[in-house]
Amino acid sequence: MKKFILYSLGLLTLNTSVIAEDDEPRLDAPEDPPARPIDPPLPVPDVNPKAPNPDAKPAVKNGETRFGQIYVVGGRQVTRGGIASIVEAMRVEMNKLTSEPKRELKIPIIISLYGKQGDDERKQSIVSKIDQIQGEWQLRLYIHLAKGVDLKRLRYHVMELLLYERGLGDGQQLMEGERVFVQPWLISGILEALEIKAGRADRTIYQAQLPYFDILSLEKVLSTSESELRSMEGRQPLAFRAISGALVNSILRQPSGRPNMSKYLAAVATYKGEIENLMHLHFPGMNNSKNSMGKWVDLEMAELGTMRTSDVYSIFETEKYLKTILKLRYNDEEEASVTVDIADYQQVLKLDTKERFAAVAVARAELERLSYRCFPIYRPLLAEYEIILREVIMGKDKGISIRLKNLSKSRESYVAAGERVRDYLDWYYITQSNEVGGDFKAYMELNKALEEERIKPKRQDSIQRYLNQIEKVFMGSTR
Repeated sequence: MKKFILYSLGLLTLNTSVIAEDDEPRLDAPEDPPARPIDPPLPVPDVNPKAPNPDAKPAVKNGETRFGQIYVVGGRQVTRGGIASIVEAMRVEMNKLTSEPKRELKIPIIISLYGKQGDDERKQSIVSKIDQIQGEWQLRLYIHLAKGVDLKRLRYHVMELLLYERGLGDGQQLMEGERVFVQPWLISGILEALEIKAGRADRTIYQAQLPYFDILSLEKVLSTSESELRSMEGRQPLAFRAISGALVNSILRQPSGRPNMSKYLAAVATYKGEIENLMHLHFPGMNNSKNSMGKWVDLEMAELGTMRTSDVYSIFETEKYLKTILKLRYNDEEEASVTVDIADYQQVLKLDTKERFAAVAVARAELERLSYRCFPIYRPLLAEYEIILREVIMGKDKGISIRLKNLSKSRESYVAAGERVRDYLDWYYITQSNEVGGDFKAYMELNKALEEERIKPKRQDSIQRYLNQIEKVFMGSTR
């Protein structure tokens, strides 16, 4: 099952893998597809919008995947199965987050796939909707496949429906004209909390020490609508994610935070008062004024930004730190501070023992710190550097120059290997993810030509940011 889920996730990220099959129903749905229940046992959407009889049974037998109370209709079977698996995995993670591992969905979630790749794009490719048919609630998600499935937006809207299900599944009553509503900060915050709990969260957004509250105030985050969230630019989406995630995570860390979060989620969708009052009711320990909540968020971001011993640098990050560490520092005859590279160790050998010890002390301490988080293949190299530094302290030179050259060659080979992996991943993404043929050798030749002509993109442009993200994902960056 785990392999199937991972395989399905991969398929969802490729636009070309989510087109409708010829032998499955073509879902050219109108903007607001008709909804009608069938029997037995649960309602599913009508996937034949051209049917002249509004009471006709929907023809979904060959285009439906069911996973408990989760229905996915239309598109290819592998796509339906992948989406259903994602929804089920999120449901299970949500249950664990709220200490309810055995909780089942009480309202069906119906996901309808429409169109195929190449169709005209819709203004919104993913739309969620709540229906009440014959007194029964249905939670619906409509996905148009013109550009495949956006996994990030899919997760957002699935979480939205999961929160609506908790807000309606226990028989909560609504007065005529009232509506259910879940704020985007809670949706984004729960998603981030799930990533943090699973160890998948990108902790660099908390380690960046950006002034998030200067970018977005807590009051603005709590009141942001979905349309406002979609229109955010620059660092605003990052600030929204960081603040929302830290707020939800700080709530969960309160005494009885997880079971109280379950009660909070059951009430929040239909709550009509000030959000702070509801939070104070379920999380009294937080003292939920906006000022105190801001302090809780600040503390949580500081906690999330603290590196752990298990966090590992990539090859390139390890190399960057190692270059700054391998320096020897001493005072010359005029008491002026001198800093030399480790390759110039012979200058330090001329000093007395006490001075030699002081000259390598900083490098030794930093090497020890780096050894906890360096890329694993660097650990033998760091151990050899440590031995060399001890020999320098003792004033011995047992072929240190040759050993340093061999260490440099090893480091160069590691960096070259890392660059080849990164280049191959870039090539594969560009040429294969959309089923366009390509030659890796030709790609590398072009890459070399660009370097020679000095027309490589600048450090902070969009392409370089993409390469940095690829490096973090595949080379084991800091979290």
